[in-house]
Amino acid sequence: MGQVIKTGRVVVACSSPTTGVPKYPRDAVVVGPEGIVDDYHAGPINKHKKRGEPEPNHRQITILAQEVVEALNKQLAIDLQPGDLAENFLVTGLGDLTDLQAGDRVRIGEVVLEVTGQNRPCATIGVHHPLLVKSIHGRRGIVAVVLVTGIARPGDPVTVERPQDGE
Repeated sequence: MGQVIKTGRVVVACSSPTTGVPKYPRDAVVVGPEGIVDDYHAGPINKHKKRGEPEPNHRQITILAQEVVEALNKQLAIDLQPGDLAENFLVTGLGDLTDLQAGDRVRIGEVVLEVTGQNRPCATIGVHHPLLVKSIHGRRGIVAVVLVTGIARPGDPVTVERPQDGE
């Protein structure tokens, strides 16, 4: 097991069977081996790739910090709600997530995810404000793949672990 570097909790768990924004808050989500069951972004193939050969889906789950949403609401004088930025999990207590790196493990209740990278902003979220994409750049949260399946709910504890050398 890695070293715990942060702890927080889930504010909202979201999913949507269609592309775009928003994703919708749920009382609980089932996290399967390829993402949240019935969520558009779950599955073995990256649905964001528009050209070339299909590639594995390294963005099965997205996680965003509530602290970032609150800062954007203040900065841009808008009222983003949970799911408006197409996140699967809105979390609090972990900071803005910019210090998480590929290979870090995120435990959400019984679910275990592996961070694959930072989440890049897409033009779709620009519907909320013309400066949103530019303003959120570098702070859109993380993307991850599923290591251990289970059910996740608002209020679940979240821990971030950094693997030790050799893990």
